Parts: sequence; C-alpha cells; structure tokens
Amino acid sequence: MIQILRPIPPIAYIPLAILWFGLGNPPALFLISLGAFFPVLMNTISGVQHVDQLLIRAARNLGANGTTLFVRVILPAATPHILTGLRVGIGVAFIVVIVAEMIAVNNGLGYRILEAREFLWSDKIIAGMVTIGLLGLAIDTAMSRVNNYLLRWHQGQGKGDGGRLKVEGSLQPEYLTTTT
Repeated sequence: MIQILRPIPPIAYIPLAILWFGLGNPPALFLISLGAFFPVLMNTISGVQHVDQLLIRAARNLGANGTTLFVRVILPAATPHILTGLRVGIGVAFIVVIVAEMIAVNNGLGYRILEAREFLWSDKIIAGMVTIGLLGLAIDTAMSRVNNYLLRWHQGQGKGDGGRLKVEGSLQPEYLTTTT
C-alpha cells in the first residue's frame, strides 16, 4: 500500500484536502504532513534494514532483550538514515507550504507571489522567489548543522573503512600488523 501512495506528489492531494478540510490551515497542515511523511518513512525503513547484523548478533549474545536491542543498537545505527529522511522531508514540506499557500490559504509567501502575479508585479514575484530560496537555504543549513551535531559520534565512519572501528596501536595483534 505504501508503494502505491508514495509516488503520488502531495500537490495532487490538494483537491481532496480542500474537500475534506475546507480552506485555511487544516488542508495545508495535511499536505505538509503528507509531504514530509514518506521521505522520513522510507529512510527509516532503509536505515533499519541496513543495520549491521554483526552488531545485532553481538548484542543478542550479550543478553540484550528486544527493547535494549532497539534503543542501544538499531536506533543509533539507523539514526543517520532517519536524519537524512528528516532533512529531505523538511525540504519537501517547505515546498508544499509554498504551494499550499498559493492554493488553499489566504496568506503567506506563496499567496503573496500569486497575488503579485495577478497584478503583474514581477519585482514582487522575484523578491518572493529569492525569499523562498534564502529560507530554503537557511532551513537546509540548520538541518545540516543539527545532523552534524547529532551524528558527531558517526563522523569519519563509512569513508573507505566499511563503517567499522579500527583497532590501532598496542591493542592490535601482531599477526595483523603489516611491516614493509
């Protein structure tokens, strides 16, 4: 069912949202939620599917129950994927906000751009477009910083080392050390 609904763009739901919720904020909130939902869902599913099975087996061997396994192994391992989904979802939600303001709401930046079109005010249309671009950049930069902060423990992993922790120095067995 998810694969049937996922490819439908949130904008296609506008007539249905207006029918169900009328005009104003409720249809806009529905469309925004719908736009953000699928990127987050799909990335979360992908993140959980790509958890290293070695970590799961190790946690089970150490006696982790289902809740501990989820909280201590699966959730941290899937967090990079989940945060990527949030970043994409917020970007899609921002686009849907502008479109919803153009169609189903009587205020906001999208509404002002559409209003400027009716009066042929190209300068206001361009100013609105630049504002959208700057707001989008600010939102994406903020999400990137939040991701970097929350994933500071994850930095450097996955860059040619298979995401595995390397043992170096005196802890590494001598038979694994290569000398030239």
